[in-house]
Amino acid sequence: MARRVAGEFADGAWLVELAPARDAAQVAGVVAAVLGVREQPGVPVAEAVGRVLARQQLLLMLDNCEHVIGAAAQLCAGLLAAADDVRVLATSREPLAVGGEARYRLGPLSLPGQDGDVSGSEAVELFTDRARAAGVGLLLDEQAAAGVAELVRRLDGMPLAIELAAARAESLGVGQLLDRLDDRFALLAGADRLAPPRQRSLAATVEWSYRLLAEQQQRVFRAVSVFPAGFTLEAAEAVAGDAAAAVLRLVDCSLLAPPCTGPDGRARYSMLETLRAYGAGLLAEAGERDQAASALAGWAVGVAEQAAAGLQSGAEERQAARWLEAEDATMRQVLAWSVAHDAGAALRLVAALGWWWLLRNGLRGVYPLLRAAVGCAEPGSDGWCTAQEWAGWAALDSPGAAEALGHFTALRDAVAGRPPSRALAEALNGRSFALMAQDRLAEAAEDGRRALAVARAAGYPDGQVLALAQLAQAAAAAGEVAEAVRLVCRSPEFKGHHTSGFASQFPVPGFRRAGGCVLLRACQIRDWSRWCCRKTSGAF
Repeated sequence: MARRVAGEFADGAWLVELAPARDAAQVAGVVAAVLGVREQPGVPVAEAVGRVLARQQLLLMLDNCEHVIGAAAQLCAGLLAAADDVRVLATSREPLAVGGEARYRLGPLSLPGQDGDVSGSEAVELFTDRARAAGVGLLLDEQAAAGVAELVRRLDGMPLAIELAAARAESLGVGQLLDRLDDRFALLAGADRLAPPRQRSLAATVEWSYRLLAEQQQRVFRAVSVFPAGFTLEAAEAVAGDAAAAVLRLVDCSLLAPPCTGPDGRARYSMLETLRAYGAGLLAEAGERDQAASALAGWAVGVAEQAAAGLQSGAEERQAARWLEAEDATMRQVLAWSVAHDAGAALRLVAALGWWWLLRNGLRGVYPLLRAAVGCAEPGSDGWCTAQEWAGWAALDSPGAAEALGHFTALRDAVAGRPPSRALAEALNGRSFALMAQDRLAEAAEDGRRALAVARAAGYPDGQVLALAQLAQAAAAAGEVAEAVRLVCRSPEFKGHHTSGFASQFPVPGFRRAGGCVLLRACQIRDWSRWCCRKTSGAF
């Protein structure tokens, strides 16, 4: 930078490295030494520097101001007041906060696109350049490019981390670098013996910034590392207590990214994965991990239940869906933690989020967690029944109908001796789906009829709609198209009923006919009826 712009200033550009300054009192002396300003008896060093620069036109570059930020700010303010033709370019983890300061935040290097195209990626270019300089014969063919792209993504596009990784490429190769990156702080160290201590390892670089924080700010940094993705200020306060001022400070110090508006309109802060990993290690060392995870679980359950209520309301449904979309990564992490540490929270999350996962076709991805939630509940309890139900619907898609049948059968057997209920209707409907996916049509129809009767007796219209849809499918699959049409045409019985529950959106898997796979949604019964009529040339 200094070489590039030196010609624009009559007296050139001067670089002052402040990292060696041990305390604030040394800042002016370091600047004076670089500029060749002699000490004057009875005159403060900063004032002497100002007198000399008042007659010059130059660019003064102050690098690494963060650990002496107050003294650097005071010096800059004095120089700018005394020397009209002096410009100061200061690099720091936080702003100087002096009058006339124009701030420019340096982000990570640009990353490859999701389509695998690495051309134009600054991060890939830096890795390739440094790896070749280290003697690695790196040819970016399709396979190598994919590995390098994944590597620089996981390193967040951080230049130092990429340079340290490139130095390891000769001995490990890109593949082993990726395999060992979970232990990045031990792996990425010792690349340049002549580098300043804080730049000799990734851990030292992050620690340099962390140690500049006040104790309260360090505590909040550790606590918010528990979030797997972006988080709101309210969420940070739920996990870290009185955290608002500390969060703003972490943004100023570049340890959190400035807030971005999420799909739900809420502003969320984020942390680079490298910083999150460092914070998580500190959180564990401080013995605070369980406390932070528990606080996050409590917050997540509250959000999930509030949003779930919104999904059942026509006026709030869209906003609730966007809210859950923005918090999806956090909800999944909390559920995974809860099944091992807090069964109550896990079951409440399953009850609140099952419908959401269904709407966004996300049940397949959470099936292992749903199965684990079943295992941490008291058999036959309400939470156990809910977890069995959602595990069954998830299993229909993956791993398959046999597992789904097991879940629904267990649920049926647990509630069969009780009065007609929603749980029994769902169990029978689920068994009907699973049996039909196995081409056991007679058994599927029998459970469908039982589900319809139970849902009617329990006053559960959604269950009746779903049972009718399933019976219609079973009839059509058996070649009884007239009966299928009769069943689907019974939908006017529920005219005016808002199917806010399960039946209004569920995609029916596994239904195949000679013409291919038919995907039926129970809320589209009339459309499907018209399809049946067209297939039979209007015979009915």
